[in-house]
Amino acid sequence: MFDVGLRVDNSTSPFTRHLPVFNWYYPFEFASTRVPSFLTALENIEWPLVRRRAAYFHIPFCDTVCTFCPFTKGRYTTDTAVEEYLRALVKEVQLKQPYVGKLNVESIAVGGGTPSILTPSQIAVLGDCIHTYLDTSSVSEFVVEVEVKSVTREKLLAFRQIGVNRISFGVQTFSQPLRHAFHLDAEISQIVRVTELANELFPYTNIDMIYGTAGQQIEDVIKDADSAIQLSTTTIDFYMLNNLAAQMKMHRGLSNQGVQPLTATQRLEQRRRLAQHMTSRGYARISGYSYALKRGTAEQVIQTSPKFLYHDILYGHHDDAVVGYGAAALSRVPGYNFYNVFARQDYGSSILDRGILPSTAYRVGDCMEKGVVSFPYRGVLVKSKIPWASVPDETLDALDQLVRAGLVIENPTTFALTEAGWLFYVNLMYFLMPSNAKLWLSEEIATRIARGHQCETTELL
Repeated sequence: MFDVGLRVDNSTSPFTRHLPVFNWYYPFEFASTRVPSFLTALENIEWPLVRRRAAYFHIPFCDTVCTFCPFTKGRYTTDTAVEEYLRALVKEVQLKQPYVGKLNVESIAVGGGTPSILTPSQIAVLGDCIHTYLDTSSVSEFVVEVEVKSVTREKLLAFRQIGVNRISFGVQTFSQPLRHAFHLDAEISQIVRVTELANELFPYTNIDMIYGTAGQQIEDVIKDADSAIQLSTTTIDFYMLNNLAAQMKMHRGLSNQGVQPLTATQRLEQRRRLAQHMTSRGYARISGYSYALKRGTAEQVIQTSPKFLYHDILYGHHDDAVVGYGAAALSRVPGYNFYNVFARQDYGSSILDRGILPSTAYRVGDCMEKGVVSFPYRGVLVKSKIPWASVPDETLDALDQLVRAGLVIENPTTFALTEAGWLFYVNLMYFLMPSNAKLWLSEEIATRIARGHQCETTELL
């Protein structure tokens, strides 16, 4: 099992090692908990007990396949393939409705891949499906990911017409050598043009940035941050590069440039310096990796708005639910994890030719500790949302240790991260998990390393 090595008596670093993965969805499923009948599991969900609901739609087509991307995607080939996939997606929504009802959702996310591959008429079809088969009366956030090369004003207007109010897209870096290694072939002028369009047409806009890359210096990260700020989006997400999830071709490309992976200490220092710089520019943290312009004058480690509601639900509590549609889409609902088949062709043929929902179900239990485990990502844990009597003793003991180590502060109604706790939020999430979940993630890390994925040294100086 990976040991992050909590050190309560060390003022330099509260941990001896840093976990080499940065994004995961809890709880995990085990092969032994697979449910024989997906539909039976779907019928067993007690929807009246679900507090918040989100829907996710996956569009697995890309103009360019980025080398750092871990998600299910494929290169765009023909409009016919997109049309067929969209028919299957609509059919999946129809097939699921008898089991989930007319799902009342607060957040809708359309991701990829590249949803901006869709034409305006296809966007209208997707929107009609969503508003016909889901109850969207409570939706406060409707977000779509786009890729700047495939964006037009007409497409953005079509997204706005179906109710989209948040546009997000990846810039990742302004460094040309890194853009080459990542296979990012959009021109900076295209990024600027689409940002201006999105800021004009939508109340919320976001860009994704990556740092902690092999060969990258702190000065490069700060330069990227300043260029991102100039785009004036509502929020900016800064993701630490996940070496273990990136494609091998990315590692080969960086190696061909003669650069070496950064150490855990170097990557952590970049995170610390980035936080200082963004704060100095008037920004506040709103999650584990997101920033927005600071609101008010209150000194706090995490600002609670404007949050990305979809991620807030996905990284939420035991009584939150995300229902996914599309190839490789996941659903995380109280008691179960569901996975749609990954291959786009298998997904389409199962639904359109056989009328079968191509999904696998796993029982994950009540997982009352989920809100505690994922709270370092959110930064603040409201005590009243946790059924404390049902939280495992391991997690309660870990939370107490983090408080005593000065990484978490307990208030009358909340737990909140300290500055040091925010810096190590990934370690904190891992530390709060029960031992069986820690073992699952540790084995996943070991498996990826054994397959040849590069991993930075994890020891902290």
